[in-house]
Amino acid sequence: MSQHDRKRLLSRPPSIADKVSFEENGSATAGCDSRNIRSELRRRLATSCNDDHLVVAALGGAELVSYGTLYYCVAVVANEVARDFAVTDEWIFACLSLALFASAMMSSIAGRLMDRYGAGRTMIVASVVGATCLGIAAISWSAAVFAIALFGTQIASAFLFYEAGVVFLIQRDAIHAKRQLAMLTLIVGLSSTLFWPLTSFLLTLISWRAVFGIYAGCNILVALPLVVWALRRRSVRCDNQSDIQVTHDHSRAYSKAIEFVLMTIGFSLAAFIISAFLGQMIQIFSSIDLGPNSALIAALFGPSQALIGLFAGSLAERIAATHLALVSCFLLSAATVIILLASHSLAGITAFVVLLGFSAALNSICRGTLPLAMFGQDGYGSRLGWISLFRLSAASFAPFCFSFVHNQYGIMVALGFLAACGVGCMIAFVGVSMRLRPVEGERV
Repeated sequence: MSQHDRKRLLSRPPSIADKVSFEENGSATAGCDSRNIRSELRRRLATSCNDDHLVVAALGGAELVSYGTLYYCVAVVANEVARDFAVTDEWIFACLSLALFASAMMSSIAGRLMDRYGAGRTMIVASVVGATCLGIAAISWSAAVFAIALFGTQIASAFLFYEAGVVFLIQRDAIHAKRQLAMLTLIVGLSSTLFWPLTSFLLTLISWRAVFGIYAGCNILVALPLVVWALRRRSVRCDNQSDIQVTHDHSRAYSKAIEFVLMTIGFSLAAFIISAFLGQMIQIFSSIDLGPNSALIAALFGPSQALIGLFAGSLAERIAATHLALVSCFLLSAATVIILLASHSLAGITAFVVLLGFSAALNSICRGTLPLAMFGQDGYGSRLGWISLFRLSAASFAPFCFSFVHNQYGIMVALGFLAACGVGCMIAFVGVSMRLRPVEGERV
């Protein structure tokens, strides 16, 4: 049709035939548009799922580097650092313990800052700070300067480690975060498996100062770009995030404070048990005369975490967060009872290590999903920060407490003490589940 004919048709009044034709064309166009919209939504949903996997992979990669360079490498280089500064290994580990405690004290502040500015932004700043402190440690001229740098790395870790990644995913897409948390747990769990042998290998080639310099570069060149990229990839499925808010308005008869205290006690006791076992596992096995198989059986802990991580995503979506926490506590309690009653059996010790790995992996996921299920997304980072403060404080003192009881009263009393803590952990989460059940029953 020429331009002149088009103008002539537009200038004349529409006829009945034109109206009928317009309605038919409009109906066809509307149907076509509807199909196009559905097709576009399916395409965007598929793209979103792919983006979610890439974001979790990028975030997990950043977490893996952060854990390995800021935390796991310290135990490997401690002997070289002590020899360089003419101090004892115990002095280095004492500094690390105090730095970890300082990191725990920063957790509540870190949570509030993540709520205010976003976990992604705080992770970016913390990556730069952590890299800077590693660089200072690499060029440190005295043990005191090294200790200050070590404190800096651990304080930065409060804004970088697992809880920060959990807050990042919740803030990005709270509704679909459960499976993503399982994937993040699986990736982060590989950090020690990678960086312990890597650091040991690098020490055979270069000095510990050069290792710290390389690790500082890894935080800037690897971890930082991954966090920046993940922050820019927004979820297209977060248009109804208000659905995740927990309707506690009609639970006025139930105190949120009591639920929060019970949950914090449960997570703190679980952290105490896991930290005590991990910090003293080889010594425990030596005390019960396990022999040369000690290290081999202890090495099953990491693979068992990875194994349960493969199925944890579907478990987290099918099982309520409170029930998953109870499963984790049951596995932890079972592990403590097994090592207490079957400590002289190789099969019993193997079952203990595997169950401990299962429980630790599920506990990591519950630390992210249970506070969200109980209290919703508002103030999530601050709540997680307070839980981390008590949880990490308990974990930092656990090896010392277990060692003291072990030396004073024997290995069986020490294991019995941990078994009692396991029962307390179970009771705390049973209390949480019972208090939430009436509220959930009232929901439509």
